[in-house]
Amino acid sequence: MIGFALPLRNMTALALAAAGLVCAGLAALPGRADAAQSVAVTQPVVGQALFDDFNYTDYTDPRITQRGWTLKSGQGGPGVPGATWRPQDITFATESGNSIMSLRSGSNGTASGTTQTEIYQQRKFHRGTYAARVQFSDAPAFGPDGDRMVQTFFTITPLNYPMDPDYGELDFEYLPNGGWGIPGSALLATSWETYQEDPWQSVAVTTQERASFAGWHDLVITVDTERINYYIDGRQFASHTEPYLPETSMGIRFNHWLIDLLGTNSKRSRAYDQRVDYVYHLKDQMLTPAQVQGVVNDYRARGVSFEDTV
Repeated sequence: MIGFALPLRNMTALALAAAGLVCAGLAALPGRADAAQSVAVTQPVVGQALFDDFNYTDYTDPRITQRGWTLKSGQGGPGVPGATWRPQDITFATESGNSIMSLRSGSNGTASGTTQTEIYQQRKFHRGTYAARVQFSDAPAFGPDGDRMVQTFFTITPLNYPMDPDYGELDFEYLPNGGWGIPGSALLATSWETYQEDPWQSVAVTTQERASFAGWHDLVITVDTERINYYIDGRQFASHTEPYLPETSMGIRFNHWLIDLLGTNSKRSRAYDQRVDYVYHLKDQMLTPAQVQGVVNDYRARGVSFEDTV
């Protein structure tokens, strides 16, 4: 989620329902095949695009900021009040020929001992295709299990004032140990129109599947003038329409954080990893998940680890 606290993160399932959020079951939602706005499988993909294979040395690599990324530091929401965002816990390594970014977050059961990670791109993306290959984790890399983690890939527009109509947010969020009234593992796709904190009011819709999604997954979001579609591993996961379409440009973000410290009472140190293989955006064109994979394969076949023409 975003770089400031949203009360939704502390709401129970009942409160989510009262706020007007919609939950779907295990079946994928039907969607609209828009041939006019989709690029044919046989056509080369041409357009303004961002692709990053996250081929960096470490968090101090100057190319990270040169390419529009910011690694969050200090304190502030979302997550546990008093937790620290640590850029140094975002690391890079090569596995099977691919460069992989890892976001490690964890706790020792205290707010001061809780660390979280976030990386975000400039705000300059609106309609089109968003994609990333992400590895979610159910079990900690070390230490006791049970923390209510949030592992994400999302886009966002800043909220300038309560119920700002220009606010927008499109979320993939994975809860390995539940939270927000959900008892166990679940994947959520949420589209936001707007909200206010006090008194709490939101215009948002959520689709969820309660199951483990541990492991690598291909995540795709497409947004045009009529519909937002969410895909996981090639299948349609959710489909949302007005009033949830984003009106203005958004930034692309990945973050990994703790909802609270109530998942376990252990004071032993523990940490969880969320890993990212690549991120891709194509402006104003709706690609299928198969087309996205073709584009990524082409970048890698040409030895291109970064491109930004947006």
